[in-house]
Amino acid sequence: MHSAMDNSSDTQERLYKMLEKLQSLAREIPPKYQQRLPYDLLSSLAHVLLDNTVFEIVRELAELQHMTEKSLHQQRTQLMHKHKTDREALIKSQKDEIQAAECQGKTHVASRLPRLHQEQITQLDARHAQEISTMHVRILQLLDQKVTEQQSTLQQVGVPGFHETENPVEIKIQMYIMDFIVKIGGIKIP
Repeated sequence: MHSAMDNSSDTQERLYKMLEKLQSLAREIPPKYQQRLPYDLLSSLAHVLLDNTVFEIVRELAELQHMTEKSLHQQRTQLMHKHKTDREALIKSQKDEIQAAECQGKTHVASRLPRLHQEQITQLDARHAQEISTMHVRILQLLDQKVTEQQSTLQQVGVPGFHETENPVEIKIQMYIMDFIVKIGGIKIP
């Protein structure tokens, strides 16, 4: 019986310390967000954090997000490199075309090529800009999807303040809660 009471008082002590840490972290955020983190929410969060499961889930979510961001960055870099290579190849072929026309004595053709070549470069640049724009939209959609998945996961494991939302203020609050979890758990974000 004595051991059960020690365990209970140890749990209460851990809960109290966890709540103190959360309240201290909450005081560090801007006042307009502090009011959205009432005592009840912080207390519920402290209870959830007594079990290390949430820390592990947040660590795994951070790793997944890092891998996703790294992959998206690589895809964007590859596209930018392809665009640079395409442009260089076009310019080289245009120079070769002018040189061939001049060597064949077709000066009337060579004199019209710069305008045609500029149109080709303009069209290529426009196509590249559209591809980049399309990629940026795709990246934003994928990142939004990741946020929704994270919100859903954290809601399912009972982390207070988490639910699927696109409301920027609510997302900011969730980011603060996530930051609290990262700091308290000593989680290293890649």
